[in-house]
Amino acid sequence: MLKSLRIRNFRNLADLKIDRLARVNLLTGRNNSGKTTLLEALFLLVGEGDPAAAVAMNNGGRGIDTAGMLAVREAFWKPLFLAFDMSRDIDITACHETHGQLSLRIKLERPATMKVRLRELGTRPAVEIFSGSALSFAFSIAGCDPTVRTLRVTEDQIQVEQSKASLPFQVVLLSSRSGNHQTDAVRLGQLRQRKRVDIVLEALKIVEPRLLSVESNSASGTPMIWGDIGLAELVPLPVMGEGMTRVARLILAISSAPGGVVLVDEIENGLHHSTLPKVWQAIAAAAKSFDTQVFATTHSYECLEAACQALGADDFRLYRLEAGKGKMSEERTICCVPYEPDEIQAAIHHNFEVR
Repeated sequence: MLKSLRIRNFRNLADLKIDRLARVNLLTGRNNSGKTTLLEALFLLVGEGDPAAAVAMNNGGRGIDTAGMLAVREAFWKPLFLAFDMSRDIDITACHETHGQLSLRIKLERPATMKVRLRELGTRPAVEIFSGSALSFAFSIAGCDPTVRTLRVTEDQIQVEQSKASLPFQVVLLSSRSGNHQTDAVRLGQLRQRKRVDIVLEALKIVEPRLLSVESNSASGTPMIWGDIGLAELVPLPVMGEGMTRVARLILAISSAPGGVVLVDEIENGLHHSTLPKVWQAIAAAAKSFDTQVFATTHSYECLEAACQALGADDFRLYRLEAGKGKMSEERTICCVPYEPDEIQAAIHHNFEVR
């Protein structure tokens, strides 16, 4: 598991440190306090600095139209940098209890030469200049020489240098905006191969007690999870409601990253507050079973209370991200406020605001 994390110059995080990470970590804070940004930083780091991950974050997580941003070139990656200042490198580091120090440096690389293209505009030629700038992602583990990969935006496409996995664990990011039923079905098939489907079935029974079994099926033309609730035919899981899909996706993500990390944005989405304690129990059980570390964000007081009720304040960590003043009066910094177990219990008992 990751034991500590430090993020510098990434999006709105100037220098954020978190120590004493646990198996289940819950992040709270106001809008634009950096919760999703922290998950994205972890996604890039544990993903070994794969440039494709940055593209995936913009498309799936942030809902940005990547194709539309090709017209503005460097605007595609400027938002990754603190205050859009690409002169300051992004540094993300973490300490893993088994693999030691993980580090990722993201920086802008400007070439010594530029590409110039002439085009006719009326009677006078116009000049278009393409700088050919690229982002470099330098990932290293335990002091070894870094592996450097690049992300380049040309006039008509995004070029990414793919990576080969070297870390023996995976990272999965579940955003609040999107999901993939086909991926869910594939993960269920993999779990069935390991004879572990019961862990998903029991979790789904929290939402739908009538559920007898689940299976991946391509009857609709696309692989999807279907469930048996005692009717004449199987029912597609999405038809049973958003809560069923959300629970299945959470448990399947954890099972697909053994020994790795699962990142969940707005974990309470689609779930009724009455089911949250049992859902947290299912998440904790799956995380322990597959040795997976979970980081989740929430805006819900009921979600936080349910986590404490289900897991006990000693079995997870609560962190609140909040804005403060920097060295200069106009600067806005984000800091992390950790809550000790007794502080979590007291806050909930007295209804203090910890979101």
